[in-house]
Amino acid sequence: MGPKIETETKQKKLSIDISKIVKEAQSSYGKKEAGLAKQLSTGVSISRPSDDDDFVVWTKGTHWKSLTHLKGLPFGRLVQISGKPDSGKSSHAMVFMAEAQKQGCLVILWDAEKKFSAYRYKNHIGGDPDNLLVVDTNNIINGAKAVSAFVHAAKEQDPNVKILIVWDSVGSSINSTEDNEEDEDFSKQPGVTAKEVAWAVRKFNKLMQRYFNREKGQETISVLAINQTYAAIGSVGQIEKGGGELYYLSSVVIQLSRKQDLTRVKNKEKYKYGIVTRAKVKKNHLFEGEESIAEMDLVISSDGVQLAKDVKGNSEIQGWEDSEDGD
Repeated sequence: MGPKIETETKQKKLSIDISKIVKEAQSSYGKKEAGLAKQLSTGVSISRPSDDDDFVVWTKGTHWKSLTHLKGLPFGRLVQISGKPDSGKSSHAMVFMAEAQKQGCLVILWDAEKKFSAYRYKNHIGGDPDNLLVVDTNNIINGAKAVSAFVHAAKEQDPNVKILIVWDSVGSSINSTEDNEEDEDFSKQPGVTAKEVAWAVRKFNKLMQRYFNREKGQETISVLAINQTYAAIGSVGQIEKGGGELYYLSSVVIQLSRKQDLTRVKNKEKYKYGIVTRAKVKKNHLFEGEESIAEMDLVISSDGVQLAKDVKGNSEIQGWEDSEDGD
């Protein structure tokens, strides 16, 4: 038997007053920067988003909180929902947009896929398309600049307005060389796209920092990035498009994968009315517990998102209208 190894190290006491350092540092800020002063603290007093005002709150069921342990999309953070086509990504985005509007937030949709349906948003999701700001371009640089212009104009009118930015989608956005027929060097496309996506994300981060409420110490901008995934040679699972920086700067990444279509027979013809998709937590830097649900199945229909385990029959699926023909 070797000598016993000490597993605990004694903490040496500092000869200075930690609380006094914090108070003196905070006193260097003026009244208009009281919120900034709160950013100076000790480790025990650091707080994570927890109040309703810190989020675009998801109220349409329990799956988001079960997956992320968060009330919704946190202000001051970037959240990414990724997956293959037709896996429920844009449905999540629409619901969050409608939730944000109901909670008094301004919503800016960067519709890079050019597929936004005002009819579905209004009549099925419950959103207000008349008060939705839309950027209609798939060019990365132009889109990010247009979103920024909307944010500046809104903050000029009301500095305290809270804003949700939705980029749908990163994978459908093209870089500046792809947008120019005279300069299409395909060998450079992936690198150029990654650099421009990183530039756009950093621009959004700058907006969050610029419009941080200095008096109240509150974040006022939240960003939701919808993205596609692909299978890379030599890698396990799916990888998000847009380069590594988008992934690194995302506080939360939820990956969706469609498991099956939901169909019914009506008038002797088969119709698709929804899908079952699996939601997987790939990254969550805001979770502080020891364990959490890694994945769960969801039902996506025209009216939104539900936990699959809560759906006992067709009559409980949102958007379902039973017919005499049945399934």
